[in-house]
Amino acid sequence: MALRSPRLSDAAAWREIRLRDQRLIEPYWVSSALSWPERHTEAIWVDECLQSRKAARAGLALPLVVEIDGRFAGQCNLERIDVRTKTAELGIWLDARVTGKGVCAGVGVLLAEYAISTLGLRRVTAPICVDNAAAAKRAERMGLRREGTMASFLDVGGRRRDHDMWAITPEMWALAPKTGDPHPDTIQH
Repeated sequence: MALRSPRLSDAAAWREIRLRDQRLIEPYWVSSALSWPERHTEAIWVDECLQSRKAARAGLALPLVVEIDGRFAGQCNLERIDVRTKTAELGIWLDARVTGKGVCAGVGVLLAEYAISTLGLRRVTAPICVDNAAAAKRAERMGLRREGTMASFLDVGGRRRDHDMWAITPEMWALAPKTGDPHPDTIQH
């Protein structure tokens, strides 16, 4: 497993996975007037890459691609990085073919470690749709704590939905398991 910056050349692999795993991803993804295939074109990927590079240069985001055995397998990001308040938001999605093997937990551990130890963040959050039990389980295994439910937080999967706010601090991170996902399941987030 490796984490790296997104490349424009990732477009075809990104599109293939996102279209194949639509039923697993779309219910939890921010809604759009565009159809799922329209949201997954090479032009959209290029725009996403350029925007994420701009945000990374400004210190507002850390966009990364997950590679398994040298192949594109998903994305993980720190977004809304605020150096003043030392906070950020974590997001991960993976190819359904690699879930259930501890990959998500491994990615989460690497990203949380970097956020807390290298960037010096004091709080990393992850809003998770209340219906996304697999993501909630993984967040808990990483050491994040559920803090509460935000009513009608985001429009995902075509409607406003409640999200639980999960978070981790350096103190919580010090107590969290770092060995990966001890009880993997096959539903990706």
